[in-house]
Amino acid sequence: MSRNIYVLIFIVSQFIQSCGLKTAKEVGLHFSTEKSKLPDTLNWKHIGFAKELINQKELMVVISGGTNPIPLDKWDDFKPLFPYKKNIDRHLLFQQTAFYRSPNTEVNCKNADCTKELDYKNYTWVEMAKPICVDFVGGKTDMLKPEKGHLVIKTIQKCQTVMFTDSIFQLTDNKGNYYVMHATETGKPDSTSILPKGWELKKVILKEPLIISPFGGGNECYFNIIGDNLGQGYHQYIFADTIYPNMAPN
Repeated sequence: MSRNIYVLIFIVSQFIQSCGLKTAKEVGLHFSTEKSKLPDTLNWKHIGFAKELINQKELMVVISGGTNPIPLDKWDDFKPLFPYKKNIDRHLLFQQTAFYRSPNTEVNCKNADCTKELDYKNYTWVEMAKPICVDFVGGKTDMLKPEKGHLVIKTIQKCQTVMFTDSIFQLTDNKGNYYVMHATETGKPDSTSILPKGWELKKVILKEPLIISPFGGGNECYFNIIGDNLGQGYHQYIFADTIYPNMAPN
């Protein structure tokens, strides 16, 4: 294969990575910020470190799981091929989580039918989340790790609930929207990330457990996930408006 073909493949893959997601306005995203209905029974688990791949072609995030998950000591040397790409390292900060349904499964599914498992490079993976759109605060930037002073807001479909029991790092735009840091690359929260003007990050001691569930009402499973310049991720858990995004003129 000629060098030009390799260059073309690289350019195409970079294009898919950078342009695979449109903005909320472009996709016509519109959902209620009401909390959605949870299953009657949740199977709470502790994970700690999430080994995730992004299918850039099908726009699906899969996580190590199922009948033959990749061992942690094999993760660093694991090299996925296109269309798969490793997500940035996800050291999880919440104490417990309950994942109850893969995207594109039946709402009334039972047990094993609620998760879609696939085989890839001799290990099994579970379809966990479907990215819907991406928006930027402070201007367009890298989707996985934005520049200083920028934030990335990705809306995803993920039927999962998480629980924080001790303290949280709370992010706010000071307009009524609140987010909680749920993952870092290093395993330790860092409050020195460079935020857009008006945004604030601080540590908050919880008086009672904070449980964050999907939004959209009914059986919907929408989450807004923010990323900062240090590779830290945040779940939105309070919305300023009853509908997201707020389409009202400024």
